[in-house]
Amino acid sequence: MNKRLLTLIRHAEAGSEHGSRMPDIDRPLTERGRGHATRLAAHLAQLGLEPDLVWTSDARRAETTANILASSLSLSSSVVRVRSELYLAHTRTLCDSIREVGSEVHHLLVVGHNPGLAELWDWACDKNGFGLPTCGIARLELEVERWGQLERGCAKLIEFDRPKADPPARIGR
Repeated sequence: MNKRLLTLIRHAEAGSEHGSRMPDIDRPLTERGRGHATRLAAHLAQLGLEPDLVWTSDARRAETTANILASSLSLSSSVVRVRSELYLAHTRTLCDSIREVGSEVHHLLVVGHNPGLAELWDWACDKNGFGLPTCGIARLELEVERWGQLERGCAKLIEFDRPKADPPARIGR
């Protein structure tokens, strides 16, 4: 059976000016968030991860996080796709989108938001996870041949990391 890899990353820490009327979707990363994203990108590069496709929400904080990751991994800009439906998406929306991914994609990386990403992780692994902090990562191995077969319990967690974990907490293997 061909396995699929699904990497879920919550955007890095974002800020806003106190009392600002800045729309949520426009909030930028903080300096700390940029540092965490850079650290995570270095970790992914060290692992030699090369996602076939990177999806990001159209929120500024998610796009910036995805761009930092893509740059560190030397990914072509054509691999990174901004998807507006990922902004604050619920599990069902995430699942429906993932099920439509083509068979040529073996590793999908999604940069988005909670609670959707954390709930997707819990659902796919059929257990309660640890939540997903800002710039947190959950790498899942799916026991499916096609993305359309994504269902509850089809995945196992192979890595969980969060910005303050050093070295990353590994689960499995």
